Amino acid sequence: MQELQIDLIDGNFTASDAMEIITSVLDKMNFHKLQRLAKTERDHADPCTFENERIAALQSEKDKAISFLGPMIKGSETLSIKSEIKINKN
Repeated sequence: MQELQIDLIDGNFTASDAMEIITSVLDKMNFHKLQRLAKTERDHADPCTFENERIAALQSEKDKAISFLGPMIKGSETLSIKSEIKINKN
């Protein structure tokens, strides 16, 4: 199996910058919304189960990030964020 690892985020950030970074990454929901729209235009009966589940899961993660980071924005704390993407070829 082949694998590629990408270091997406790695650094220290203010809470405000962290909020911007995390919400931007989680806004990939738009990709799934566009996929859902394309599917339903082709087939109005398609339940788009995968897309709907991913949209809901990503929105939940975004809500958690906002709840966690929101109270810290007015402070001067520095937050460490590390995010990796792993791509595997089966």
